[in-house]
Amino acid sequence: MIAADACRRFPDRAIRPWPAEAIGHGAGIAPLVALLLFASMLLAASPSGAQLPYLDPLPSWTPSDSLACRAFQVGITRHGDGRTGWTSDRLLIDARLPLGRRGCFVLRLPWVRSDTGSLPVSSRWPVVSGPEAEAGWPGESVVAGVGQLELGAAGPLSLPWLGAFHGAVSVGVPLGQGRLYPWSSAGVPARIGVTRWISPRAGWWLGAGAVLVAHGGQSGEVLDSEAFPNGWQTNVSVERGGAAGGLRLGWDLQNRSGRREQVVSAEGWLPWSGANRVGVRATREISGSFDRAGAWSVGLVWKLAPRAPATTTTRGMPGAAPARR
Repeated sequence: MIAADACRRFPDRAIRPWPAEAIGHGAGIAPLVALLLFASMLLAASPSGAQLPYLDPLPSWTPSDSLACRAFQVGITRHGDGRTGWTSDRLLIDARLPLGRRGCFVLRLPWVRSDTGSLPVSSRWPVVSGPEAEAGWPGESVVAGVGQLELGAAGPLSLPWLGAFHGAVSVGVPLGQGRLYPWSSAGVPARIGVTRWISPRAGWWLGAGAVLVAHGGQSGEVLDSEAFPNGWQTNVSVERGGAAGGLRLGWDLQNRSGRREQVVSAEGWLPWSGANRVGVRATREISGSFDRAGAWSVGLVWKLAPRAPATTTTRGMPGAAPARR
């Protein structure tokens, strides 16, 4: 309801396509190279005993997705790992409120059900257990509950000497549950990222981005600070979009306190019930990292577009055109 009201008040915001000259048509390849060089420099981080807690991708706007910054999203995802036998189901509610042009505020709340089988978190990663953690913590092979609330914002920005980018920030509210680790926790992850898009040919988009992650530990001593590593990630993606649907392929490299993993992803979108969309997304961890939360995932996502304002020709009736002033 709030999102719909915001869109009625600002019908011209977060809807117009980003001008091609602001994004670049091939001339923006230098910033992409700069981002990748920056990522290569960060790869020199020294190894440590930390592991990689799961974080949803930062909110972002993409040239081929007109609903990226104004749709209410609901996603269901299944994660699995044949090596450990771990499985997890996540229901993510993602509300987005318009912020200026092509920008949005973001509120996210997951529900998580995790099954670690005969391999509890404290046995797989002993280093994450704090002094108050008991043997076999969390003491249950199957745990479920509401995860961590995440607040964020995303929108266009211009960087000196580099031009137009899309930026995003997010922070986790420390009200989660440590027993849901690594799928959620009561830590305080703070992230900031930028993405640059170019169009090599009509209808196709190439993007590259970098994200910095600073992770605060949770209150109490069940989980050690090693469970919340700082670090960075970079990603490259290619998109094709249109009225009939869209396709996106991506590669993501994460490095937190020297722990690394690489993930490839594919997602496709189709129109569903008017302006709404339904999509399928699948990921695969390809580096064989022992620190990964899962080896693969597959899920469904629904994007619910805000309702357009109603109009009639009857003055003074509900939905009527406004009187002239």
